[in-house]
Parts: sequence; structure tokens; C-alpha cells
Amino acid sequence: MLDRDPASVLLDSAARRIVGRALRNPGRWQVTRLSDPGERARRYLAAIGVDWRGPDNASAQGGRGLNARDRWGRAFVRACYYQFRWFSVTGGGSWRDDPRSEARHAGALRVEVGRRVPALGVLPAGRAVRVMYDAGGEAKYRAVRRMPDSARIYDDTGVPSARWSDPARRDWQ
Repeated sequence: MLDRDPASVLLDSAARRIVGRALRNPGRWQVTRLSDPGERARRYLAAIGVDWRGPDNASAQGGRGLNARDRWGRAFVRACYYQFRWFSVTGGGSWRDDPRSEARHAGALRVEVGRRVPALGVLPAGRAVRVMYDAGGEAKYRAVRRMPDSARIYDDTGVPSARWSDPARRDWQ
């Protein structure tokens, strides 16, 4: 098994909060603000060679797919998908204590990272983020089949496609 992105581990609790809201409200966008990392997190990331403000160098082939805007946004996206796939409980937005033995395949999670937003009162500077959960079933499979291979992780035959993540492109190992 590959190691997780160390920056995404820092964002697990925030990811659970927004993904949990999305699971409780299927089909509706849930909005949050991804705060910039605090000083302690910045020092930790710098010590392991991760520039949180750096480019969103997605590890997908060709560097394409979701535009997470920067390295910190990409880490949050990874945390959201990790929590959803390994710890979410179907129907209600609750969480498992231990990871699943196999990743969740029911339903689909969508994450969009938006523009930078300045600090506003007690709200810190960060990025606008929204997350939506769509229930699975035949509608999910029809929607995936309509997507071009350039937007998919695997093609219809199960062969890695353009959005497949290449571990060699990651800034951690």
C-alpha cells in the first residue's frame, strides 16, 4: 500500500466535517472554507519538503483533472476522498472507527476548490471549497460512461485512463 500524502493527513478532521455534511444532504453542494495552514503545520510541511502554496501538481497522467488550485487544496481533496472511501458509513454521514477492508464504491463524491478568499473578521484566509455526494446505482454508471476518457481514472474495460494517479509524480513517497 502506498503512503498517504502527509499534508492530507493534517486535513482529515476538516474533510470529515464537510464530507459528513455532503453525505447527510445528497445531491446538494456543501460549502466551506479551507483555511491556510497554521504556523505549526507550515513548519512541519516545510521540514518534509512540501510547499503548501506550491502548484497543484496533480499526480494524474498529464497533470490533468480537478484543478485544486495549489498544493494545500490538493491535500484537502485527497483527504476528502480518503475519508469517503475508507471510513464513511453508507446512509447518514457517520464514520467507521477502523478503515474498510475494501474501498467504498457506492456513490460518488465531487469536490471543487475555488478562489482564494481573504480573512473576514474571525474567518481566516483560505479557499472556497464545495463538496457534493451523489448516490450510486445505475445513474452513477451512466454518468461515468458519458464522461470522456480524459476525465476518467479507468476506461470501460478497467484500463488506467488519463486521470489515473502515477505514484512516481508525487512529492512524497
